[in-house]
Amino acid sequence: MGGSRAIMGNKKHIWQERKHILLLSAVALGLVVTGVLMNLYGEATKGQAHQRAIAEEIIRLHVIANSDSDEDQQLKLKVKETIVTYLRGEMKDAATVGEARQAIRDNLPEIEQIAREKMQEEGYNYDAEASLGESYFPVKEYGDMTFPAGNYEALRVKLGESRGRNWWCVMYPTLCFVDAAYETVPDSSKEKLKASLTEEDYDALLGKEGEVAYSFRIWEWLQEIWN
Repeated sequence: MGGSRAIMGNKKHIWQERKHILLLSAVALGLVVTGVLMNLYGEATKGQAHQRAIAEEIIRLHVIANSDSDEDQQLKLKVKETIVTYLRGEMKDAATVGEARQAIRDNLPEIEQIAREKMQEEGYNYDAEASLGESYFPVKEYGDMTFPAGNYEALRVKLGESRGRNWWCVMYPTLCFVDAAYETVPDSSKEKLKASLTEEDYDALLGKEGEVAYSFRIWEWLQEIWN
């Protein structure tokens, strides 16, 4: 009888020790998970802050093709070349993003017209619609720069049914190039953007803050979850 009680007492003691170990393990795991989540949140917050600062100083150009056919995609590139060339002249004196915004707004009818004319010249009778407003963009790499996901002011030019892949660039400061051979953004163009941003935000674009692209993508991932 006494032996049975001793065995039962020993089992109870072992079970209590296991419960204690399990409790400590759960607490430790909770602390690890909390730390990981806090780190992810911190990285996402950093990416969000950079995105907002960058978005305040740039205007993007977004040209959407009629369809994904080879012909419509080639037409899209020809139209964007015409638009970029035209806007370079109209925005050459724009010293601030506000002045660039006004120049684009003043020229929306002309942008639509030159897009239509270019398409007609190429043998297409598509319509064109130009507008300036906020649009969501995923993380985009442009040359050796990484632009974080988020809302940006953009000149959107829709061609025809606008159901095809899009082409984009930064219209202000002028980072758009007619020559598609550019793989990196020239230093002269980077200087224009650098003058509009803080050193930290500019370095973030170039990935000089370590895993800045990682923080951008964490923020994009969290946005997808929340949506």
